Amino acid sequence: MPADSTPAAPSSQSNGERSAAQHRRSPTCGPLTAAELYQLTLYKWRYSLEALGFGADQVQRLVFLKWLRMSQRIPS
Repeated sequence: MPADSTPAAPSSQSNGERSAAQHRRSPTCGPLTAAELYQLTLYKWRYSLEALGFGADQVQRLVFLKWLRMSQRIPS
């Protein structure tokens, strides 16, 4: 690159930031539905247990027990 040429100034927003900003303005964004919240909660439980080192079969059983407790099918 010649010494007298200057590099182009970087964009103030990266592609990811622009995409996130457009998504936030999207009319389809809003509060989570009950079903979405439920799925997110199950994912959070599973991910947390896997991050703690539990095996897949252990995670499945523990998530099931957590679901039983949260659905009040067994006393806490």
